[in-house]
Amino acid sequence: MSISLHPYDHEDAPFLDHPDEPIPDEPIYDQRRPTSKWHVRSPRTIVLIIASIKFVLVMSGMMLLLPVYRLIEDALCHAHYHDDSPGLIDEMKCKVDQVQSRLAFLVGWLGVVGSVFNFIVAYPYGLLADRIGRKPTALFAYSGVAVSFLLSPLLLGPGANVIRANPYVLLTGTLFTIFGGGAPVMLRALYAMATDVSSAEDRAKHFLYLTMGTTAGAILGPLCGGLLMESFGPWLPIWIVASTVPVVFVIFAFLPETLVVDTKERQTTAQQLTLRQHVAKGIQDLLRSLYMMRNVNIALCMLVILFTSSAETSILVQYISKHFGWTLAETSVLLAPRGVINLLVLGLLPKLGDRLVSPRFGFTAFEKDLLLAKVSLCVVALSALGRFFSGTIGPFLVALFIGSLGAAESPLVRAVMSSYVQPSFTSRLFALAGMFEVIGTVLGGPVFAWCFGKGLQWKGIWTGLPWLYMALAMGLCAGALLLVRPPNGDDEGDVFGEAEDDDDVRPANPIRLV
Repeated sequence: MSISLHPYDHEDAPFLDHPDEPIPDEPIYDQRRPTSKWHVRSPRTIVLIIASIKFVLVMSGMMLLLPVYRLIEDALCHAHYHDDSPGLIDEMKCKVDQVQSRLAFLVGWLGVVGSVFNFIVAYPYGLLADRIGRKPTALFAYSGVAVSFLLSPLLLGPGANVIRANPYVLLTGTLFTIFGGGAPVMLRALYAMATDVSSAEDRAKHFLYLTMGTTAGAILGPLCGGLLMESFGPWLPIWIVASTVPVVFVIFAFLPETLVVDTKERQTTAQQLTLRQHVAKGIQDLLRSLYMMRNVNIALCMLVILFTSSAETSILVQYISKHFGWTLAETSVLLAPRGVINLLVLGLLPKLGDRLVSPRFGFTAFEKDLLLAKVSLCVVALSALGRFFSGTIGPFLVALFIGSLGAAESPLVRAVMSSYVQPSFTSRLFALAGMFEVIGTVLGGPVFAWCFGKGLQWKGIWTGLPWLYMALAMGLCAGALLLVRPPNGDDEGDVFGEAEDDDDVRPANPIRLV
């Protein structure tokens, strides 16, 4: 079962909708398929509905995360104490080192397997979105997510004895990612739908609506889940999440298909690429994307993305619960104010950037992005180091919230490395960055789990070993950015794609529904 749902899913290159093509001045909604009478038609209304779907999806995932985490912990606790009783064991009895070490490794491997499956299916479902449409792809993906949501009570309720005997049975839930691609594919499909209906003038505003929906869900989800767990136990949040499944399907009913249909192209289907040819072209594009790594500056930025993408949220919750005696419900409430700080940072950063590029400071756009990325990474590194040395909850929380000020390192690094490619290659570059993110998640989960387990063995200051690893990794990333140099258009090969033929950038005939 896959229970991970990152609230700030990177959506730089949503499928194969060719975001680098010229953006029309006006929406081309009239070129899309005829809609049913109950479908909304206004682009703004469509985007608001998409934002509401993202809100429900992210809030449900975050609300579900810690209750399921608590039930997994309880299953391991029953196995440790050889307890066959049906009820929950007192949570504080489950904080022994043996249970927590197994829990860290299990959650780490759940993240690894889920990331691998997401990596495998992302591109095929991207092709599907261009062939049959955004809405069917999103619905298919949500069907897999819904099954995963509904599978949680089944495996951890009536099937609890099976999980207690072999907790790695939970990994079978990741198989549902194959059927639809899971939450990442759905989020990207929704992003593509918003892109389809947005004009150049409205695009930034529409994307802000989507970000607000995602962030609001990420803030309210853990807060509501934690409060409900504290008062009613882990099962009520799980059943509330299960009840949201039909609500999302009803909301989907009001969305039209947004994929553009070219009538002339439909009449010349014989000239279109076959699916096999399209896949071959995609593999060719992937190989050409790897060729970008010739540029040392891009390679250094990819190294930063590799290390910064290893999520530490699950270890953070487990660490506070284990070492400071907090329940998981109490710990989950911490995620809400962190989300608020992240939102404030992302909102204030453009104003700071405008100040840096003003005549008073004289930074170029590239220098501004690079400086802010370095500062963000240094802040995160110092925060992790502070957590490593914190023996009590007070200093730990101070260091934790200081680290939230560095929340913008990912978009800043992307802005930096996009300066080394022509605009027609930006989406390909971001797709390559997405691959490095997945690799970083696959590697980071077991590493954090290993550090957590070793910290339990070595005791003392070494209990904070995961944060020492994080501090060293972020320090390495900041050092890598010190080696990055501004692009020089006068040097041949410094900016990728300057001498490339536009026909090589993307297929001339994207697959459409025929």
